[in-house]
Amino acid sequence: MKIAYPAAVAILCAAACPAFARDQNVNIPAQRLDSALIALGQQAQISLGGVDARLSSVRSQSVRGKMSIPRALQKMLRGTGFDFIAVDAITYRIVRADPKRAARLPKPTNPPTAMPVAVRPSPPELPVQEIIVTGGKQNQPLVSYPGTAHVETVGGTGMSENLGTAAFVARLPTLTSTNLGPGRNKIFIRGIADSSFSGPTQSTVGLYLGELRLTYNAPEPDLRLYDINRVEVIEGPQGTLYGAGALGGIIRIMPKTPDMGNFDAEASGGISSIKNGASGFDIAGMINIPLIDDHVALRVTGYRQIEGGYIDDMTRGKADVNRASVQGGRAILRIQPGSNWIIDLGGVIQNIDTRDNQYAELGLAKLTRAALIAQPHDNDFRAANVTVSKRWTDLDLLSSTSVVKHDLSERFDATGYQGNPGVLAYDASNKISLLTHETRLARSTVNGGNWVVGLSLLRSVNRIERSIGAQGAPVPLSTLRDERTEYAVFGEISQPIASDWSVTAGARLERSKSIGELIGGAGPDFEPAAQKTRVLPTAALSWIPRNDFIAFLRYQSGFRSGGIAINGSQLNSATRFESDELDTVELGFRLGGTGGGSRLSGGVTASYSNWRAIQADLISVDGLPYTANIGRGQILGLEANMIWRATDSLTLDGALFVNNSALTDPSLGLEDADSNALPNVAKTGGRASFAWVRPLSEALAFKLDGTVRYVGASKLSTIPPLNLEHGETVQVDMSAALDAGLWQISLDATNLLDLAGNSFSYGNPFSVGLGKQITPLRPRTVRLGVKFGF
Repeated sequence: MKIAYPAAVAILCAAACPAFARDQNVNIPAQRLDSALIALGQQAQISLGGVDARLSSVRSQSVRGKMSIPRALQKMLRGTGFDFIAVDAITYRIVRADPKRAARLPKPTNPPTAMPVAVRPSPPELPVQEIIVTGGKQNQPLVSYPGTAHVETVGGTGMSENLGTAAFVARLPTLTSTNLGPGRNKIFIRGIADSSFSGPTQSTVGLYLGELRLTYNAPEPDLRLYDINRVEVIEGPQGTLYGAGALGGIIRIMPKTPDMGNFDAEASGGISSIKNGASGFDIAGMINIPLIDDHVALRVTGYRQIEGGYIDDMTRGKADVNRASVQGGRAILRIQPGSNWIIDLGGVIQNIDTRDNQYAELGLAKLTRAALIAQPHDNDFRAANVTVSKRWTDLDLLSSTSVVKHDLSERFDATGYQGNPGVLAYDASNKISLLTHETRLARSTVNGGNWVVGLSLLRSVNRIERSIGAQGAPVPLSTLRDERTEYAVFGEISQPIASDWSVTAGARLERSKSIGELIGGAGPDFEPAAQKTRVLPTAALSWIPRNDFIAFLRYQSGFRSGGIAINGSQLNSATRFESDELDTVELGFRLGGTGGGSRLSGGVTASYSNWRAIQADLISVDGLPYTANIGRGQILGLEANMIWRATDSLTLDGALFVNNSALTDPSLGLEDADSNALPNVAKTGGRASFAWVRPLSEALAFKLDGTVRYVGASKLSTIPPLNLEHGETVQVDMSAALDAGLWQISLDATNLLDLAGNSFSYGNPFSVGLGKQITPLRPRTVRLGVKFGF
């Protein structure tokens, strides 16, 4: 979807169901013209394209009643200085009005007769350059954004709404992830990877649901993509606008918002079967209710899934042990009191319960391991958010406050720990509280310039409790409590300096404080406190010789605060790890996408990153986690992507990522890791996809798409002896659907060739050092799904 932005507006509302020239019910109040056009595109299931800075600075006329799309556009654009051109039955281009052009429509008393047209379901994924980068906080279209960003539309190729994080990780080779299981993974962008293990260090990727920050120093919650519009990935570091963390970049999951004028509902479900594994199912529903016409609406989404297991445990004689249950929901109450004020009250809940770990072992039968106890995992996520925004002619105010409660627990088979006889279990729980607030003001000018200023607050409290011992008789270990607070003011401005050239500059002044406490440890409590003030600058130069091309050179910086962690050599003691910092320079270009008429789009970016005092969560020789600064590293990256709309029915696209990383200056005692590659990021990765649509009748279309993804070899850890290899995997996915707009039947096959491979050489920290653990790709899984709209 294209979304309007002040500097150069590009609007594309591409819907999943066909549009007709017949009269339709339209209910869109007067508002910002760019927002009104988006609403019309969503209600009428049409595509609207245009490039003009003024679309966001004028107000539309209200449009209500049953009418044709041309009539609705004529009424909406009256008095705005804009007109429209019909490209085809479902595509219209918004242009500046020509006073000499005769009115193309008769008066409202004599509406045009609907012209029958063949069904044209939404074309297979338009170029992402048409989409706006909201993560830049300046409402800037991608065509003029001086950096590397990607936008993936949910419902497009490989982006099924019943999937979680794995969907967009598979779409973008610059994204990689660990593979411990649902709700347990770390995501990396552009090769900025610290370690494959989870600990107290802050994530290298900032993860957001709209304005809601989801994580700080926890595995990503793996939210399902039901009722989600799109996912934005903005490569980093993004320290200037987002503060601590975000070394690799930002991922923003953009949910659909309440519709003030129409009742809407949707239901979907599916059943799945895994080769040599258990079956599963998924159900979901959405309802949109206008409570007060034009002023208040509520949108609620709920879902439940069972993911069948496929790993067998030979010791306990159990099959398909890694079954997972996912259930959750979201709600947004939108209030529009008037004068362009919008208040959104939102809530999120999701629980993931996994019965057992998903690793297998070498030397045993395929998809089999030998463990003495079950190793379950729980991920319970709760969040609430309040966002207040106000729009003036060319000025936007936004204030957002969020609260997150995130509880994780896990068990591992620790039999043999430090030579102890008998069956032992290691249990750990991590209770996380996160409070964030940001208020910002952004403005766009008619000459193409824009700026944003703001202030932010973050407070994170993390409490880790552990025990080890026989089942039913655990021995408590020391508890770690880590508290971090950050205050910041920030600003960024982009300004044209010539007809084709623009500069961007910005900085963030941030004050951070961390307090750690070890409870129940040997001797006195360990309570280090550290405060630090930093300035995080950014600068960019961009060249835009025409509307569909940009070349850019950008410098960005980021950091992560220090803290305390369990000492790897002493069971009940703690040690401090220091802050790390990263600087990145990127040079790239993008082409195509503006105006909706380009069939070819893509881009190439080269980057260099210098990472100092790298924080890494590690595993000691006895299996317990610890954290350390491992030294200085460097990352060289090259990425390319291309989309070709070969015909109106066929789209081909592909992406490639090449990475070369190394620990160039290891810390004292880690000299054996000198020049080792950073973990879990392959030197090469790539993807090729196609999407094809064939109309079968005026009310039915057939859709087919497929993807081949390759992930090269990488290492589990930079530090011996856990620098074990994994990767070198290929996965082929296919999807077919019959789409009639209000209903759809689909058949999906993931890992169609049923290739095994080894995506991750880790599952249990207490036996990983033996080098036998592997995490195979999920065997071929076939899902039959249905979806209905009401």
